[in-house]
Amino acid sequence: MVSESTKSFLQEIRSFPRNVQHLFVFIFIFFFTELFYRLFFHAEIQNFFFVRQAGLFLFCLGLFNLAILKEMRRYHYFVKVIIVTKMFATLFLMSNAHLATFPTIIYLAGVGDGLIAVLLSFIYERARLSR
Repeated sequence: MVSESTKSFLQEIRSFPRNVQHLFVFIFIFFFTELFYRLFFHAEIQNFFFVRQAGLFLFCLGLFNLAILKEMRRYHYFVKVIIVTKMFATLFLMSNAHLATFPTIIYLAGVGDGLIAVLLSFIYERARLSR
């Protein structure tokens, strides 16, 4: 059960601008990793280092991808790299999800990466960046 103070705090965060909300989520996941995993995955973390390292790596990778996509025409060759890496990520996640404690979230991440690859491929072709 979620306490009233927690509900109030979450409601207050919802009133913030979107970019601040996203920053709050990142800070929450990074600094309150154990609580995050207990709340959303009902799992205990065995090694905080690797969980936080992976989270920070993915966050930085996401920022890098967004910077490239913001100027897609200028960096069109990197868009191809993002598409290929998303396809590799999809294959990796789908073929290794069974090794995780909570495979459902890994399968969902794989589907998400696959959808991003398809969407970026469509946008890339639509913008005629490949020509």
